[in-house]
Amino acid sequence: MRTKRPLVGFYGDDFTGSSENLAQFHRNGLRARLYLKMPSTEVLHEVAAHLDVVGFAGTARALNNAEIAEEVRPAFEALQDLGCTFLQYKICSTFDSAPQVGNFGYVAETIAPTGFDKVVLAATPDFGRYTAFGNHYAKFGSEIVRLDRHPSMSNHPRTPMKEADLREHLETLCSLQFANIFLPEVRDQGILSARLRELLAQSKSVVFDGVENSDLDNIAIALWDHHRSHPVFAVAAQGLAQRLGKHLADQKEPSDLAEVHTSMSPASNLLVLSGSCAIQTGRQIDTAAQAGWATIHLDPSKLSDERAANETIELMKPEIMGNLASNRPTIVYTARGNDMDRARFEDIPPQRIGSIYARLMIAARKQMGIQRVVLAGGDSSSYAVRTSNADSLAIKVFDRVQHGHLCELMGGGLDGLETLLKGGQIGDDDYFIRVLRGTEK
Repeated sequence: MRTKRPLVGFYGDDFTGSSENLAQFHRNGLRARLYLKMPSTEVLHEVAAHLDVVGFAGTARALNNAEIAEEVRPAFEALQDLGCTFLQYKICSTFDSAPQVGNFGYVAETIAPTGFDKVVLAATPDFGRYTAFGNHYAKFGSEIVRLDRHPSMSNHPRTPMKEADLREHLETLCSLQFANIFLPEVRDQGILSARLRELLAQSKSVVFDGVENSDLDNIAIALWDHHRSHPVFAVAAQGLAQRLGKHLADQKEPSDLAEVHTSMSPASNLLVLSGSCAIQTGRQIDTAAQAGWATIHLDPSKLSDERAANETIELMKPEIMGNLASNRPTIVYTARGNDMDRARFEDIPPQRIGSIYARLMIAARKQMGIQRVVLAGGDSSSYAVRTSNADSLAIKVFDRVQHGHLCELMGGGLDGLETLLKGGQIGDDDYFIRVLRGTEK
């Protein structure tokens, strides 16, 4: 019989964000593991008995509502079976979602377990994502812009954000009633806790403001205290994992915490597989190309069906393997941050790009013994990892500077492959070069 249950369980709506969420719990010394596919009940119970956090990485961000229900419900049923009473549906801190694609309002309304109070927290200050008086903002370069004016997110090819008021946006996704808890209330712990109880008692769901980490600290403490008497279902970005993880770690003995490594060793070579259409990823590709890296364009418009995809793989493989054999870092990319490339994504399912990248990653590992791979972009990276046949991953190195956390894959013949799952907006212009050279001093 199990004597211990995980403190927190989460499902991440893409693999990139799921690994980031895992990393935020890990950075605080919590013992955490991310499953890439559903293990057997016996295996899950055995492993979870030794973990503080159990996560499932998914692809719901790219799915319609029927597909979301089919994928997400088993994950939360499994987490409930483990005894988790604090559940997180991890979303991107840019909050992008649409009624028929990646609808997390639908999840909160129809899939969240019965009896769980529902809250929403998108703010993640360390990533330049802020919520003030109900409106969400994101950093772009040196600017902080309202989400509906963000050059990338307002024009996202699948889930464009045309509304920065989170409550207004949520009302387009579901019929739940939402109420805001604004900054002045968040910053007084007593008022925050009272306001939270009041609104939830009225059967309303709560949307939190948050601009500084101290705001999120107050929210994490209030939610953890509340969950002791009422289970909590949080639709939240990684800011919650970071600050809740800190709060939970503070209550543990140091000997009960896992060791956290923060320096990345250099790699002998690097393969980058980018399905990101973000402007920042385009800048990172340009910087690497200027340093002499090989860049190969995978044109999404030529991936009309599986036959075309197979032909594309066979044409690309010799060039990729040749570059790696000559010790030349290589980037395969679908877009370089410009409007013309972004437009090519509209009719190509991310599953197809992800499948191609999985096969290229496996080939590079088995044929060239590649040690480290970067998968850039939310949707395509999710499908790349899922189709790779790996079972789970753990955080090997937590990167406090650029959130380029080094993960280690397990299962599917890929044991030990170091993988970085990079969100489109994450990292400085030299991100890929930094991942190759490492961060050890």
